[in-house]
Amino acid sequence: MLRAALAALFFRGDVMKKFLVIVFLVAATLIFGQVFFGNIHAHTSYSDGQGTPEEAFEHARNSGVVDIQAITDHDHDLNYKLPDGSWKLDRIIEMAKKYTVEGEFIAISGFEWTLTSRGHITIYNTSEWIDRSTTDLYDIYQWIVDREATAQFCHPGRKYGDFFDFEYFPEVDLYINTIEVGNGAGSNSNNVIKEEYFERYQRALNRGWHVGASANQDNHQKQWATVNDARTAFVIDELTTDKAYEALKTRNIYATEDRNAYIAFVTEGAKMGDILYDIHKATLRIEYSDPGEPVRRAAVYSNNGVVELDVSGDEWIIELNVDNPLSYNWYFVKIDQIDGNEIVSSPIWFQSSTNKYLLNARTISPKPVKGLPFEIGFDLINSLREDQLISVEVKSGEKTILDKDYEVSSMTCAEITETLETEEAALDFFVDGELAFRINVDFVSFLAHLDTSHENYFVTELKPLTQFFLELGGEVRPVIGELTEKTTFSGQVLILPLPDSDTFMKDFMEISEKQIDFIVDYVENGGLLVIVLAKKEITHSSIESYKLLFEKLPWMVELENGGMSVSGTSTGNLEIENGGGVVILTWDEATGKASIDEGTKGYIEFKLGLR
Repeated sequence: MLRAALAALFFRGDVMKKFLVIVFLVAATLIFGQVFFGNIHAHTSYSDGQGTPEEAFEHARNSGVVDIQAITDHDHDLNYKLPDGSWKLDRIIEMAKKYTVEGEFIAISGFEWTLTSRGHITIYNTSEWIDRSTTDLYDIYQWIVDREATAQFCHPGRKYGDFFDFEYFPEVDLYINTIEVGNGAGSNSNNVIKEEYFERYQRALNRGWHVGASANQDNHQKQWATVNDARTAFVIDELTTDKAYEALKTRNIYATEDRNAYIAFVTEGAKMGDILYDIHKATLRIEYSDPGEPVRRAAVYSNNGVVELDVSGDEWIIELNVDNPLSYNWYFVKIDQIDGNEIVSSPIWFQSSTNKYLLNARTISPKPVKGLPFEIGFDLINSLREDQLISVEVKSGEKTILDKDYEVSSMTCAEITETLETEEAALDFFVDGELAFRINVDFVSFLAHLDTSHENYFVTELKPLTQFFLELGGEVRPVIGELTEKTTFSGQVLILPLPDSDTFMKDFMEISEKQIDFIVDYVENGGLLVIVLAKKEITHSSIESYKLLFEKLPWMVELENGGMSVSGTSTGNLEIENGGGVVILTWDEATGKASIDEGTKGYIEFKLGLR
């Protein structure tokens, strides 16, 4: 008998939404339809693995642990013929046909395009290949489109690449349909779903990619499909080659670290991997069954946030009523079992049938200064086969901040940058009158730059000073590379520590005359210069450049003791009439070994308009 419990949850995204959650504790067996398990990323000696494709397919078929196995040897190794003169990919295709038994076992042929730093992509069911020596990322995208191939993003992250932060191309999106949230052939653990892959999965979805979640072993030894329990589950009604390829194309798959965990993620008229249009309210239904394997946690992830589900046990059903406030919305399920195994579904999308979207809206500077103009960026997507004039309106409440039309070519994602002037934090983006995106601007009161470009990399030592500015409501950014006029004038504070006298790169200690001139100009035009005196006496000739800076500032203060002290002032603070100011701190004051006097603190707050 089913027992129902009713609970209300609140889902915190950019706005507060209320969800009706119905949980059914299931005593009977769940009905899922058909689910088959596969391993769609693996290698042999045809590239950098072991064994032959024939051995791999035979091993996987005889193992009884998977229904589908792919061989995806590396592209550049396919250039070399076999001893009998045949091409390697042709032999993989031949072996896939030989070991496929419709209704029992499906063998898939493919290859892996590998250009580390760009990304790795497995490509399936093509009669030809192309290698990395003649292609870059955009070239392989075009190659996939031209052949209408089925493809997968592999192990995305810092090590192998994340496809230029998943730069979006609507045409390519039609053919790259899956992404690995799990990858690994470790024999001691099923832990293949990594946090980095999981984060990149969400990043790809947020950029506009329609990709389903897979988990594969990426075998390089003779344990194809059997080295661990990582699987890509295929949600199909029968085990045939055509149905397997169709599931990859339509993303009707899920990633699992458990070899036989069954989940269903559906809504009216759709299942995981499907796209629905113009549906503003929906009921999501999640089913789980894995006898003897209870869950520790289950959650629904969305571009609006995360909902934790109140479920337990090894069999259950839950329904979630959701609002779809934006013109592009996605949801997927993540389940963590008590034994540590994880399961990740493919998404269900709810989108506008206009096929015009605005995604990835953000401030160019992560923390703009309140009261100053700031730049925003967003991706404007035209998924139609005709050029479009797309109207974008940015509003805060009822106030319009930006209202502009953009010409966007067919099947194109245009990256747009605009400058806004507003102190309102909550911004709503509309496309042709439809709400498309929401952001909250994380304003700060001021921006301080910490120079580290003159053998003065004291980021750690100066944490007490930077913490002081953070507590005032500002942000402190180290200057990496050259200190430029543009960088200097983009902030309200410039922290200039005198260099480390013990450095081996003494020629880089000096500040140039050009830098001296724009620092003086910066102060005279309202900037606050904070000079941190030397930790140790500077005997190198570069100290003369800092003495010159002091001479050009409009005061009678001089550096002494190799930059460790000054003469000519009792307060260490310089007020510039109708301009900015200068503050001098000793090394001990800046590093927290001595206190900054209250007068100096008050002066800094005054110059920053905080008093």
